[in-house]
Amino acid sequence: MREGLAREFPAAVRAAAWTRARVGPHTEPLLWAAISGIGAGFLVSGVAQALVGLANRAVMSARSELPFALFPLVTITGSAAAAAVSLGAGGLTALALELAYGALGIALRIPGLMTFCERSGGGRNLLDPDQCTTAGFLASLWPQLVGIGLGIALARAIATRGSGINSLLRIAGSLAIALTVLSQVWTATFAQATNTLTSALTLAAGMAAAAVAAGVVAAQLPRGVRNATAVAAIWLLPWLALQLPLGLQSLGPSVSPDIVGAITITIVVPPIVAAFLVLSAAVASRARFIPRDLA
Repeated sequence: MREGLAREFPAAVRAAAWTRARVGPHTEPLLWAAISGIGAGFLVSGVAQALVGLANRAVMSARSELPFALFPLVTITGSAAAAAVSLGAGGLTALALELAYGALGIALRIPGLMTFCERSGGGRNLLDPDQCTTAGFLASLWPQLVGIGLGIALARAIATRGSGINSLLRIAGSLAIALTVLSQVWTATFAQATNTLTSALTLAAGMAAAAVAAGVVAAQLPRGVRNATAVAAIWLLPWLALQLPLGLQSLGPSVSPDIVGAITITIVVPPIVAAFLVLSAAVASRARFIPRDLA
């Protein structure tokens, strides 16, 4: 059947082969393949989150509820992209590294979830079971599992482009990992120990540091500044679709000054941090080619 369709539609077959050859990742060393997979999941999740956010706003404007089934799509698509790219770029070992990173992230969420459950409990419905029970927590992981399965299946359809460097995905993966490390450090040190405004400020400073670290990585890669700009733009999509509108709606005369300050920081920080990513990549890239005065 496939051969018959190929004879009937040769142009479509050539177009599909061209697309697969260009969207497919380069074959990379294991560690970088895993980082590229993490970066792919980071970027795809950002786009999916923005689309779901826009859909949510559109449905809310019509005074109806958004089907809950849309929200797990963010996790499913991100997990699928991460699994597909890591497997395609580095094979089973790279996939195992990417899955270990995801499992570590899930494990690190457990202490915070336990604290939340002690204070308020969890939600109960078909797609978001009560995470305050062991069975409910395991059941809540179904989007990740579905996404991983889809990614493994999709990896067979993605053609790699030979050995090379996935600059865009390496930068995105470096930023995702740096933000994860920041989040865990912030949760362990500042989240509960300070007031709302100070906590928001420390989080903003940490995000800027994470962006600078990713920018330094970008400076070492081909077309690093251009790809850092692309990563920054994609990263800002959820901010435009979700954080900015919700933040502006939350501001009002009845809100306490500390909360207003924290919300304002949440609104203004993401574009500033995105600029840090691009500027640090440009500065570090320029510094690589400035000759040192040996006198």
